[in-house]
Amino acid sequence: MKRTVFYIVAAVALFCGAFAPQSIIAQGSKQFDLYTQALKRLVIYRDSTKAYELVNQALVIDSTYTAANNLLSRLERDPQKALKAAERAIATDSTDHHLLEQAAEISLRAKQYDRSKQLLTRIVKDSQEPDHFRLLALLHNMSKETDKALAVIDSAEVRLGEMSFFNRMRQQLYMEKGDMESALKRALETVEKYPYEAENHSSLADIYSAMEADSLAEVSYKRAIEIDKENPSLWFSYAGFLDSRKRHNDMLTVWNSIIALEQVPLASKKMIVESVTSKRDFYRKYFLQVGRIINHLYNRYPEDEQVTDRYITHLIAANQTADALVLLKRRTASTAPTADDLGRIIEIENYLERKDSVELYVDRGIKLYPENNRFWQLKSWLQMERKDNIGAIKTLKSALKFAQDSEAKSSLWGSIGDQYQDLGEIRKCFDAYTKALNFNLKNAIVLNNYAYHLSVLGKSLKQALQMAQRATELSPNNATYLDTLAWVYYKMGDYEQAKKYMQQALSFDKNNSAELALHYGDILDALGNTFMAQTYWRKALERGADSKKIESRIEAQQQRLNSPKSDK
Repeated sequence: MKRTVFYIVAAVALFCGAFAPQSIIAQGSKQFDLYTQALKRLVIYRDSTKAYELVNQALVIDSTYTAANNLLSRLERDPQKALKAAERAIATDSTDHHLLEQAAEISLRAKQYDRSKQLLTRIVKDSQEPDHFRLLALLHNMSKETDKALAVIDSAEVRLGEMSFFNRMRQQLYMEKGDMESALKRALETVEKYPYEAENHSSLADIYSAMEADSLAEVSYKRAIEIDKENPSLWFSYAGFLDSRKRHNDMLTVWNSIIALEQVPLASKKMIVESVTSKRDFYRKYFLQVGRIINHLYNRYPEDEQVTDRYITHLIAANQTADALVLLKRRTASTAPTADDLGRIIEIENYLERKDSVELYVDRGIKLYPENNRFWQLKSWLQMERKDNIGAIKTLKSALKFAQDSEAKSSLWGSIGDQYQDLGEIRKCFDAYTKALNFNLKNAIVLNNYAYHLSVLGKSLKQALQMAQRATELSPNNATYLDTLAWVYYKMGDYEQAKKYMQQALSFDKNNSAELALHYGDILDALGNTFMAQTYWRKALERGADSKKIESRIEAQQQRLNSPKSDK
């Protein structure tokens, strides 16, 4: 026999022994051969799939085969099925600690906590392993069996001797019972016996915190950190205490210290930043302190893309757009730029009113991401700003070749319709809107624009009403859409309905729109409320409406009021 083969066979034999110390199966039997092959596949070739298949074949021959059931319990991904296999194993040998431990572990994965307790209770009768006692105590505590949990800890200390972590568990259990006096007494005793174990001071701090003895709690938290500055759990406990007391400035200082700890995974540090930036009001209130955390994280991990993204976002929020732009351009120069990065560069360049640079990056976006509507729409917007509506239409029609879904095509046709409307080509405008709605009947922007232009022309008002109603259903609190709906009713002569929806539009208007005030004045005038009509016309004038339009309305109103017909 070759030496390497001998070693492999010996390893498998040892592995077999570890899995089935009590199995008595005649060597050379079919089930033994299948089981041995399963072990080889698992140990030598790391092929758990084939091992699973072979061990199941062995159990078809003998379902009570202890070793095979134990192996299956480890290979089975479904916790419930794994537990059944483990139960079959211990049914044939209920004294083997290895099998009992395996069954207890699997019952926890299967969330069969009562069964876990039963198994662990059997295990701890002659166990010398502290974790067995600790786990059993925790399971009793989960079931609100605090006294039983305390009894388990007592028996552990009788057998294994006093241990500080058992003392800390006992303190926690006393706290949950509401027996703060016993918890504090135990905590003080533990700190006195083991003064250089940081966790003991932290546990004492937790008790002081629960008793609202905040100054003593803070001293104990700080003492714990002083003993073991590199222990993340101590810092997190202290941060939690500060958060509970709404001492957010101090809490953010602690978070900043945690960013410096090498033991804390980067993923956890990112979560810290996410927690302090996700709530807008908190972020705004503690902007400078949060900024220090973000800067600290970026300085430590400048190569991490997500960290850089967060840093850039913060720079933009801090109005440090030039610095953000430098980072974005550096990144897009060294690697293939993402669509989001290009979008942010375009946004900043536009904010800085550098139109040439905007156009440069828009063209780059189109070249790299032709299927992304955003860049085509931006290019058409730039052309529209230059009054090049024809060019904008050509751009949008080019984008249609790359549009990948109906929603994108609907959006593009809607924009084409808007361009034709600006050119005064109403028929082509309406044709484009119709195509947009054929692709997406829920395109609220197109529904609104189509309805509004029909109402301005005074054509197909019933159709306009249906579209305006649909737009407001899709976006209920949109002031622009409510204005359109009100204006359609106005054009139909239903002034009361027009007034109702225009009042809603004004209530949702956050931009002090001149057009909304002008329209409301027209509606009030139609209802005969001349004074309030003039009030809203003047508001429209203050908001930038054309003075000639306002003057002509007031003049027409006065002529109407002074005419002989109005005196009758």
